[in-house]
Amino acid sequence: MKSIFFRYPSLYDIGIRFLYFDGLKILKDIIGPKKSVFEPACGFGRMKRYLYPDCNYSGIDLNEEFIRYGQKRNLDIQLGNILDSSRYRSVDTVLLCDILHHLKYKDILELLSIAVRFAKEKIVIIEPTFVKIASKNNWLSRFVGKIMATLDADGLNEIEHWMSRKEYDSLFQTLKDSNHIERMNIRNYRNHDFVEMYINGYAQKA
Repeated sequence: MKSIFFRYPSLYDIGIRFLYFDGLKILKDIIGPKKSVFEPACGFGRMKRYLYPDCNYSGIDLNEEFIRYGQKRNLDIQLGNILDSSRYRSVDTVLLCDILHHLKYKDILELLSIAVRFAKEKIVIIEPTFVKIASKNNWLSRFVGKIMATLDADGLNEIEHWMSRKEYDSLFQTLKDSNHIERMNIRNYRNHDFVEMYINGYAQKA
Protein backbone atom coordinates (compact mmCIF):
# COMPACT_ATOMS: atom_id res chain seq x y z
CA MET A 1 0.00 0.00 0.00
CA LYS A 2 1.27 3.47 -0.91
CA SER A 3 1.97 5.67 2.11
CA ILE A 4 0.40 9.11 2.41
CA PHE A 5 3.75 10.71 1.53
CA PHE A 6 3.78 9.04 -1.89
CA ARG A 7 0.20 10.12 -2.59
CA TYR A 8 0.73 13.84 -2.00
CA PRO A 9 3.86 15.39 -3.55
CA SER A 10 3.76 18.52 -1.39
CA LEU A 11 3.61 16.42 1.78
CA TYR A 12 6.46 14.23 0.55
CA ASP A 13 8.51 17.36 -0.13
CA ILE A 14 8.02 18.55 3.45
CA GLY A 15 9.01 15.13 4.80
CA ILE A 16 12.18 15.00 2.70
CA ARG A 17 13.22 18.51 3.72
CA PHE A 18 12.81 17.51 7.37
CA LEU A 19 14.72 14.26 6.81
CA TYR A 20 17.71 15.84 5.09
CA PHE A 21 17.66 19.31 6.67
CA ASP A 22 20.32 21.04 4.54
CA GLY A 23 22.16 17.81 3.76
CA LEU A 24 21.39 17.89 0.04
CA LYS A 25 23.18 21.19 -0.46
CA ILE A 26 26.45 19.35 -1.00
CA LEU A 27 24.97 17.73 -4.13
CA LYS A 28 25.62 20.94 -6.07
CA ASP A 29 29.36 20.54 -5.62
CA ILE A 30 29.26 16.77 -6.16
CA ILE A 31 27.54 17.17 -9.55
CA GLY A 32 29.18 20.42 -10.62
CA PRO A 33 28.01 23.21 -12.96
CA LYS A 34 26.89 22.85 -16.58
CA LYS A 35 26.22 19.11 -16.26
CA SER A 36 23.45 16.97 -17.69
CA VAL A 37 21.74 14.84 -15.04
CA PHE A 38 19.26 12.00 -15.45
CA GLU A 39 17.42 10.65 -12.41
CA PRO A 40 15.61 7.28 -12.46
CA ALA A 41 12.90 7.27 -9.76
CA CYS A 42 12.91 11.06 -9.83
CA GLY A 43 9.57 11.49 -8.05
CA PHE A 44 8.41 15.00 -8.93
CA GLY A 45 11.92 16.19 -9.76
CA ARG A 46 12.75 17.65 -6.35
CA MET A 47 16.51 17.15 -6.86
CA LYS A 48 16.57 19.81 -9.57
CA ARG A 49 16.58 22.52 -6.92
CA TYR A 50 19.88 21.23 -5.49
CA LEU A 51 21.78 21.49 -8.77
CA TYR A 52 23.46 24.49 -10.38
CA PRO A 53 20.91 26.51 -12.41
CA ASP A 54 22.81 25.79 -15.64
CA CYS A 55 22.50 21.99 -15.22
CA ASN A 56 20.19 20.10 -17.58
CA TYR A 57 17.95 17.84 -15.48
CA SER A 58 15.56 15.08 -16.57
CA GLY A 59 14.10 11.93 -15.05
CA ILE A 60 11.53 9.13 -15.00
CA ASP A 61 9.23 7.68 -12.37
CA LEU A 62 6.18 5.40 -12.14
CA ASN A 63 4.28 7.60 -9.68
CA GLU A 64 1.76 9.34 -11.94
CA GLU A 65 0.74 11.92 -9.31
CA PHE A 66 4.36 12.95 -8.83
CA ILE A 67 5.05 13.16 -12.56
CA ARG A 68 2.02 15.39 -13.15
CA TYR A 69 3.06 17.58 -10.20
CA GLY A 70 6.56 18.04 -11.63
CA GLN A 71 5.40 18.58 -15.21
CA LYS A 72 3.12 21.40 -14.06
CA ARG A 73 6.31 23.05 -12.80
CA ASN A 74 7.90 22.69 -16.24
CA LEU A 75 10.31 19.95 -15.24
CA ASP A 76 11.54 17.54 -17.90
CA ILE A 77 10.28 14.35 -16.26
CA GLN A 78 8.32 11.49 -17.77
CA LEU A 79 6.48 8.33 -16.75
CA GLY A 80 8.88 5.40 -17.00
CA ASN A 81 10.22 2.24 -15.37
CA ILE A 82 13.75 2.53 -13.97
CA LEU A 83 14.59 -0.94 -15.33
CA ASP A 84 13.52 -0.03 -18.88
CA SER A 85 16.72 1.14 -20.56
CA SER A 86 14.78 2.58 -23.51
CA ARG A 87 13.57 5.36 -21.18
CA TYR A 88 17.11 6.53 -20.34
CA ARG A 89 19.21 9.33 -21.81
CA SER A 90 22.95 9.62 -22.21
CA VAL A 91 24.10 12.21 -19.66
CA ASP A 92 27.11 13.30 -17.63
CA THR A 93 25.64 11.96 -14.38
CA VAL A 94 23.00 9.39 -13.53
CA LEU A 95 21.57 10.21 -10.09
CA LEU A 96 20.11 7.48 -7.88
CA CYS A 97 18.59 9.10 -4.79
CA ASP A 98 16.81 7.14 -2.04
CA ILE A 99 16.00 4.23 -4.35
CA LEU A 100 18.35 1.30 -3.63
CA HIS A 101 16.76 0.37 -0.30
CA HIS A 102 13.40 0.02 -2.07
CA LEU A 103 14.69 -2.61 -4.50
CA LYS A 104 15.46 -6.31 -4.45
CA TYR A 105 19.15 -7.14 -4.75
CA LYS A 106 18.87 -8.42 -8.33
CA ASP A 107 17.07 -5.22 -9.37
CA ILE A 108 19.80 -3.09 -7.78
CA LEU A 109 22.39 -4.93 -9.88
CA GLU A 110 20.32 -4.46 -13.04
CA LEU A 111 19.73 -0.78 -12.29
CA LEU A 112 23.46 -0.12 -11.94
CA SER A 113 24.29 -2.03 -15.10
CA ILE A 114 21.85 0.23 -16.99
CA ALA A 115 23.14 3.39 -15.31
CA VAL A 116 26.72 2.58 -16.32
CA ARG A 117 25.67 2.42 -19.97
CA PHE A 118 24.19 5.92 -19.93
CA ALA A 119 26.50 7.84 -17.58
CA LYS A 120 29.40 9.50 -19.40
CA GLU A 121 31.16 10.73 -16.26
CA LYS A 122 29.77 9.20 -13.08
CA ILE A 123 26.91 7.70 -11.14
CA VAL A 124 25.90 9.40 -7.90
CA ILE A 125 24.07 7.34 -5.27
CA ILE A 126 22.41 8.84 -2.20
CA GLU A 127 21.21 6.45 0.49
CA PRO A 128 19.91 7.07 4.05
CA THR A 129 22.31 5.18 6.30
CA PHE A 130 20.39 6.08 9.46
CA VAL A 131 18.19 3.10 8.50
CA LYS A 132 20.85 0.85 10.04
CA ILE A 133 18.96 1.27 13.32
CA ALA A 134 16.28 -0.98 11.83
CA SER A 135 18.77 -3.64 10.71
CA LYS A 136 19.59 -5.03 14.15
CA ASN A 137 17.98 -8.30 15.21
CA ASN A 138 15.93 -7.28 18.25
CA TRP A 139 12.32 -6.36 18.98
CA LEU A 140 12.98 -2.61 18.95
CA SER A 141 14.71 -2.63 15.56
CA ARG A 142 11.95 -4.79 14.09
CA PHE A 143 9.33 -2.37 15.43
CA VAL A 144 11.20 0.65 14.09
CA GLY A 145 11.71 -1.13 10.78
CA LYS A 146 7.97 -1.75 10.36
CA ILE A 147 7.19 1.92 11.04
CA MET A 148 9.86 3.07 8.59
CA ALA A 149 8.67 0.63 5.91
CA THR A 150 5.08 1.89 6.31
CA LEU A 151 6.11 5.55 5.99
CA ASP A 152 8.45 4.81 3.07
CA ALA A 153 6.06 2.57 1.11
CA ASP A 154 6.05 3.82 -2.48
CA GLY A 155 3.27 1.47 -3.62
CA LEU A 156 5.57 -0.16 -6.16
CA ASN A 157 8.28 -1.99 -4.23
CA GLU A 158 8.00 -3.60 -0.82
CA ILE A 159 10.94 -2.92 1.48
CA GLU A 160 11.96 -6.40 2.61
CA HIS A 161 15.22 -5.66 4.39
CA TRP A 162 16.94 -2.69 6.02
CA MET A 163 20.70 -2.69 5.42
CA SER A 164 23.34 -2.31 8.10
CA ARG A 165 26.43 -0.16 7.70
CA LYS A 166 28.43 -3.26 6.77
CA GLU A 167 25.84 -4.33 4.20
CA TYR A 168 25.83 -0.89 2.58
CA ASP A 169 29.63 -0.93 2.31
CA SER A 170 29.54 -4.42 0.83
CA LEU A 171 26.82 -3.42 -1.65
CA PHE A 172 28.69 -0.36 -2.87
CA GLN A 173 31.87 -2.39 -3.34
CA THR A 174 29.96 -5.10 -5.25
CA LEU A 175 28.39 -2.50 -7.52
CA LYS A 176 31.80 -0.98 -8.17
CA ASP A 177 33.48 -4.30 -8.95
CA SER A 178 30.67 -5.85 -10.99
CA ASN A 179 30.38 -2.77 -13.22
CA HIS A 180 34.13 -2.25 -13.62
CA ILE A 181 33.99 1.18 -12.00
CA GLU A 182 37.47 2.66 -11.94
CA ARG A 183 37.14 4.79 -8.82
CA MET A 184 34.59 5.27 -6.06
CA ASN A 185 34.30 7.99 -3.45
CA ILE A 186 31.96 7.71 -0.43
CA ARG A 187 31.20 10.49 1.99
CA ASN A 188 28.71 10.31 4.85
CA TYR A 189 26.92 13.57 5.56
CA ARG A 190 23.92 14.05 7.84
CA ASN A 191 23.43 10.27 8.12
CA HIS A 192 23.28 9.81 4.35
CA ASP A 193 25.85 8.22 2.06
CA PHE A 194 26.80 10.20 -1.03
CA VAL A 195 28.56 7.77 -3.35
CA GLU A 196 30.36 8.81 -6.52
CA MET A 197 31.21 6.05 -8.99
CA TYR A 198 33.46 7.38 -11.74
CA ILE A 199 33.13 5.83 -15.18
CA ASN A 200 36.34 4.39 -16.67
CA GLY A 201 38.22 7.02 -18.61
CA TYR A 202 36.58 9.96 -16.86
CA ALA A 203 38.10 8.86 -13.55
CA GLN A 204 41.51 9.81 -14.88
CA LYS A 205 40.38 13.41 -15.31
CA ALA A 206 38.42 13.80 -12.06
